[in-house]
Amino acid sequence: MEQKIGDYEIVKSLGRGGFGSVWKATSSTGNIVALKILNPQVLDNARVVKKFFHEAMILAKLDHPNICKLLEFFPDGNNYAIVMEHIEGVELKKLLKDQDGQLPFDQANKIAKQSLAAFQYAHENGILHRDIKPGNIMIDKNGNSKIMDFGIAKISTTASHDTAAKMLSVHYVPPERFDPKKEIDARSDIYSLALVFYEIFAGRRAFMVEETSQIMFCHLNEIPDPPEKYRPDMPHEISQAISKALEKDPDDRFKDFKEFSAAMGGAMPIPDDATQAVDVETLKPEPVSEVDIGKKTKEKSPVLMIASIAVVVIALLVGGYFAYNIYFVPEPEPGQGPKITVTETEPGKPAELPYGKDKSIMIVIPEGEFEMGSEKYSAEKPVQKIYMDNYYIDKFLVTNAQFQKFVEETKYITDAEKAGGGMVRIGRRWKKIKGATWKMPDGLTPVEGLENNPVSQVSYNDASAYCKWAEKDLPTEAQWEKAARGNDGRVYPWGNHDPDDTVANFDNLIGTTTPVQDYEKGKSPYGVHDAAGNVYQWCKDWYGTGQRAEKNPSGPASGKEHVVKGGSFIEGTESLRSSNRDRYKPDYSSYLFGFRCACEK
Repeated sequence: MEQKIGDYEIVKSLGRGGFGSVWKATSSTGNIVALKILNPQVLDNARVVKKFFHEAMILAKLDHPNICKLLEFFPDGNNYAIVMEHIEGVELKKLLKDQDGQLPFDQANKIAKQSLAAFQYAHENGILHRDIKPGNIMIDKNGNSKIMDFGIAKISTTASHDTAAKMLSVHYVPPERFDPKKEIDARSDIYSLALVFYEIFAGRRAFMVEETSQIMFCHLNEIPDPPEKYRPDMPHEISQAISKALEKDPDDRFKDFKEFSAAMGGAMPIPDDATQAVDVETLKPEPVSEVDIGKKTKEKSPVLMIASIAVVVIALLVGGYFAYNIYFVPEPEPGQGPKITVTETEPGKPAELPYGKDKSIMIVIPEGEFEMGSEKYSAEKPVQKIYMDNYYIDKFLVTNAQFQKFVEETKYITDAEKAGGGMVRIGRRWKKIKGATWKMPDGLTPVEGLENNPVSQVSYNDASAYCKWAEKDLPTEAQWEKAARGNDGRVYPWGNHDPDDTVANFDNLIGTTTPVQDYEKGKSPYGVHDAAGNVYQWCKDWYGTGQRAEKNPSGPASGKEHVVKGGSFIEGTESLRSSNRDRYKPDYSSYLFGFRCACEK
C-alpha cells in the first residue's frame, strides 16, 4: 500500500530529528517537494507545535531565490505538514565535514554572498532567523545557497530571550544571548553568520573547544584569530569584515546585512564561472519504514486546543447586527472642508460629529504632542515626541453597509474582484481564494446580515478610493497612532495591561470579525473603537523606518508598500500594540484588512 500525507505520495525519508521528520514526496501534479511533519510523540508538546506553526508563518512571508520556499501548510489528521520546495543538494554542515578543511575560495565566497543576500532580504522583511548555523544552509546541486529552518525565527527586527534559546546551537550563539537584559536584533544574526563564514573560509571554527561552558566563555571573552591567519590567500578585506562582525559588543558590529555585504564584497566579486556542484549521492536517506507517517490517535490531540497560536479556523459567521445610527449635517460647499470648530461635548470628552458622504461619526483629535514608536523592535524605533495639528478620524471602522453604499454610487470594482479573489487562510493554509471579495471575504460566507461588521478584503487602493469618495483621506501612520494610544505613551488603546476578550477581538477567540461597536472597554483615550484587533487598517504612508519628521510626519515620499496597523481577529497580543506596524503592496487584498478614514481642516 502506498503511503501518503494529504495529497502527497511519499518517496523516501530525507532525515529525522527529535521533533520531526522530512520526506521527499510527489504532489498530485507530479512535482517533487519536501514535506516536513511532526513526530507523533511530540504532538502533545505545545511548545514544539507552536514552533512548527511559527515556522510556516515565517516562511509564508518570504520569497527569495536563496531561501527555501513554503508551498503549503495543512493538517493531516491530528498532525500537521509543511510543504517546501525540494532541494537536491547537501547541508553546508555535511559539505564542511566531507571537505575536511577549507572550501575552495570561489565556492566559499559564493556561499557567503548568497547567504548575505538572503538574510538581508529576510531582515528587510522584519524576520530574525536566530539559529544561523551550517546545518541550516543547504547547498544545491548547482552550488547555490538555500537558507532553511525558520522554526525559531521572529517576525520582527528585534526579539526577546525565550524558550527557543534552548534549541540553539551553542557554537553559533552571539554573546548577548547569554544575557537576558540584552537586545537581540539583526546584529545578533550577523554574529552567527560570521561564525559560519569563518568556518567556510578558514576551514575551522573560530573557537576550537567542545565543552558548552568553554564555548560560552569564548563567545563572551575570547577574540578569535583573524581567519586570514589560516588562509593566506584570503583577501584582507574579507577577513577584516568577518572579524568586525564577530565583535563582542553589537554596537561594534555592522548595523545591518547590507553594510556587512558591502564590506565583504568590495574585495572579491563572485566570478561568473564560480558554480561548483555538489555530489547529491552523498546524501543517505533513511527508509520510509523507520517512521510511522500514518499514525493517528483515537482521541483529539490537545494541539488543536492551541490552534489560535498560528492558525485561523474558518467558522460560520454569526448573524445579527447592531443598528447603525446615521446623523445628517449640511454638506459643505464644493471645495471646502467641514464647517466645524474644536469643542468638547463634556469636560474631558473629545468632540464627535458626523461628516462626509458616508455620514460616519468622526472624533476630533486635538493638537499637541504624543509619543510615537517603541524601543521594542527596530522597525518601530525611535521613540519620538511628535507634534500633530488638529485632525479628525472615524470613531469606527468603515462597515460593510458603508462600503456597499460607496460601490452602489460609484460602480467601483475592488482589486480582489479584478483579480478574481483575495487572500484567505483556510484551515492551515494561506491561499488566494476564488470569489473572496468584500462581498464574501472568506470566499464562503456573504456579508448579508453583517452590515455593521468592518468591511474587509480591501486593498490600499480600494480604501483610498472610498476615502476620496467620502471627501476624506486615509490617516497617516502618525494620525492613526496618536488616535489609538493618546498622549500618555500607553502600549495599547485601553492602557498598558494585556488584552482579554472584553477589550478586543484577537487571537482567534471568535474566529471572524465582530460589529464595530462591540468593544467599548477597548476604545482609545479619544474614544476610537477597534484600534486593536478585528481587522488590520491601512494607513496613507509608504513604509519606511528611522527618524520621523517632528511635526505631522507623513512617511517617505515614495515606496513599494503601505503601512498597516492594529492587528486582526487572528493575531496575538504583540500585534495589538499601538506602535506595531506591518506593510503590504497597494493592491494586496486579505480578509484581515480593513480601514477607517481621517481628514484635516
